[in-house]
Amino acid sequence: MERMLNPLSLVILPMLMASPMDPNVACPVMLLSGSGEPNSISVTFRTMGRLPIRQLEFTCRKVDAKTGKAHAAQCYESNASFVPRSVYTVSYGIPGDAPGTVLVGVKSVMFSDGHTWKPTKREPCRPLKIKMPRAK
Repeated sequence: MERMLNPLSLVILPMLMASPMDPNVACPVMLLSGSGEPNSISVTFRTMGRLPIRQLEFTCRKVDAKTGKAHAAQCYESNASFVPRSVYTVSYGIPGDAPGTVLVGVKSVMFSDGHTWKPTKREPCRPLKIKMPRAK
C-alpha cells in the first residue's frame, strides 16, 4: 500500500529546509550609507535575508588621519528586530575627536531562528567608509 504525503507537508517542508538567506544574495546586510559626527557615526543598511535579524554586529575601526592607528569601537545590536527587505539606520559612539575614517563591516548576523551567519572570502559583505569631521 502506498503512503501519501499530507498536502500541507509539501508546503511546509521546503520552508523548513530553506536557508534563511536569499540564494542570490551573499551578504544578509547591505551597507548603503553612513555619516560621521565628531564622536559618533550613523550607518544605514538594508536587510537582504528571508528571516528577521535578531542580533547584528559590525566591525567599526577608526583609523586616525595623522597617526594611521586603528581603534575598535562597539557597534552591536543585541536585541534587534530587523525585518527582511527593510532599510534601517543605527548610530554608534566613536571614541576620540581626531579626524579620520571609520571602516564599517558586517561581522555577524543572527537570524530569528537562531542561525548565525558570518562573512567569508566566498561570501563577503561590502564594507563602508565613513569620514569623521574635526571636533569643533
